[in-house]
Amino acid sequence: MPKISLKSKFFSKKSFILILITTFLIICLLVANFLSAFLIKTESKTENVSSNSFDIYMLTLAKSQVEKEAESLASDYQQIGAGGYIWKNDDYFYVVSSAYINKNDAVLVQNSVKANQGLDSEIITVNFKSSTINGNFTGEEKKVLTKALNSFCDYYLKIYDIAISLDTAVYNEISARLAINSVHNNLNNIIDDYNTLFKDVDDDGLKSLGNCLNKALNASKLLCGGTPISKDQTYSSILKYRYLEVLSLYYDFINDL
Repeated sequence: MPKISLKSKFFSKKSFILILITTFLIICLLVANFLSAFLIKTESKTENVSSNSFDIYMLTLAKSQVEKEAESLASDYQQIGAGGYIWKNDDYFYVVSSAYINKNDAVLVQNSVKANQGLDSEIITVNFKSSTINGNFTGEEKKVLTKALNSFCDYYLKIYDIAISLDTAVYNEISARLAINSVHNNLNNIIDDYNTLFKDVDDDGLKSLGNCLNKALNASKLLCGGTPISKDQTYSSILKYRYLEVLSLYYDFINDL
């Protein structure tokens, strides 16, 4: 009978252990890949992304059923610090002085305008409903899309705060311009991220949002440059006009979506 050496037995046992270890590692790798693919697939199943809804209370100084007449009145009000943005509501073109997310603030300013300038005004409530875009989005896409949808209201709120600070002498024009540039850069970064992820999409909602974002960015650029809308318009009026313009762009977007 042939003899089996101890050395041969040792190597056979060692080879068997190596095979078991290798097999175990391969099984672990397969399980890890499966779990990874499962998690990624689960993450990409976001059905929709929605923005926040909100109400805006607009202080209006005049209204007309003729747009040209409203525009003529607007240029006069822009010389005394009112935004003078033309907002169409029902059958009227309203000359909007400023806009507030808190109704009490609108009422306080309305009373102040009456007491100090002798101007009658009206407050109109504009509802910005939640906007929803459907689709299968990854976590990163959802994050960027949510920021993009809410960027219009965020931009308005920040420019509104700057306008208030300018009107109350907390800011002078130089500090207001610096603050505006910061807000613009933030909006620009949000839009850059959006365009990176959604530049080649075929979805109508995503395309429409992209166009609206670019229009808002153009309005913001004009604000950064201090570009007036009418002759002798005050800088405070320009701020109010531009934040109203951005709100108008978003309002049209959500109602056309």
